[in-house]
Amino acid sequence: MGSVLITFTNKGGDCRMAGFPGVDLKTNYGNQAVDRNKQEVGIPFTLRAGKTATADVVYPMNDTGGSGVHVTALVITPPNETHPITAPVDFSLPVSDKDTGRLEVTPVFKPVS
Repeated sequence: MGSVLITFTNKGGDCRMAGFPGVDLKTNYGNQAVDRNKQEVGIPFTLRAGKTATADVVYPMNDTGGSGVHVTALVITPPNETHPITAPVDFSLPVSDKDTGRLEVTPVFKPVS
């Protein structure tokens, strides 16, 4: 499995965070929404000014030898927000009729420190 770490930086005052970011993939075949990892539950927390929080997009690696689906960007909407940002990425997803793993996003997690 591969992963892309999404980092949210609070550039304003303290804010409450909980839940999942919205994530869509921009691919050579159009856009695809990323499922939420329903096995993980985010715990609400206060993100202090200047601090960061993270979420992961986990995806199956394309080791099939084919070109797969080329992902060029993530369109990310923070939890409880409506304005997305687009972040460039470069990875490939397998195209197969076999179960090659799940494409999903984790909830936002408070930093350990």
